[in-house]
Amino acid sequence: MATDSNAAFGREFLGAYLKLGLGSMSKSDIDALVMWLLDRHGYNGSGPLSAYSNQTISERLRTPVAKVKKLRYESALKFGGSFTAVEDMAKARLLNSLATATFELEHDKICLIIEDALVKHWLQGQLKLNRQIFDHPFNTEILRLSASALFDVLSSLFDAKSVATLRADYDAAKKIRDEKKRNDKLKKLAEDFASSAAKAAGKGVVGLFMPVPTP
Repeated sequence: MATDSNAAFGREFLGAYLKLGLGSMSKSDIDALVMWLLDRHGYNGSGPLSAYSNQTISERLRTPVAKVKKLRYESALKFGGSFTAVEDMAKARLLNSLATATFELEHDKICLIIEDALVKHWLQGQLKLNRQIFDHPFNTEILRLSASALFDVLSSLFDAKSVATLRADYDAAKKIRDEKKRNDKLKKLAEDFASSAAKAAGKGVVGLFMPVPTP
């Protein structure tokens, strides 16, 4: 599998690099292209890097976090290829964020950590289309929204029946009195939905989705 990913990386890199002629691509565009391909294919059998945080990528690639954020934003704009490709990436990263979401049940809020500026803006656009309100805590990489708002957006992006089941299971889980059992149940619901929704969305999404590792 690593050989296939490496081959795809090399093939797509050369296709983009030689598109306008040898030597015509700037260094900044080459860096953005490499970031795009790493997010899609990874390297040395790592799998797509799209699911990993900017901090993790910074450590692996030995480059500043700010540069990773900049390259991810630029790479999606320059090499997404089409709206569909960018939307697939955004959906995958949204599901990755959902799988590791935190729940503020006293306010019926769900907090998503979204480091990618392009994905964050895309999700905010989806929320606005659905006339939903969201807010940012002090940390601008956290998107805090009501559970109802998130479920409405998920229904517009993924299988509505699956989202309806998630909503019902979420409401049932809130009633569990034992805090640890309740939190474990909510965590599993989010992880299971994210995984199944990625598979149902097709290879463009599931190929960029990274399931939460089992302990």
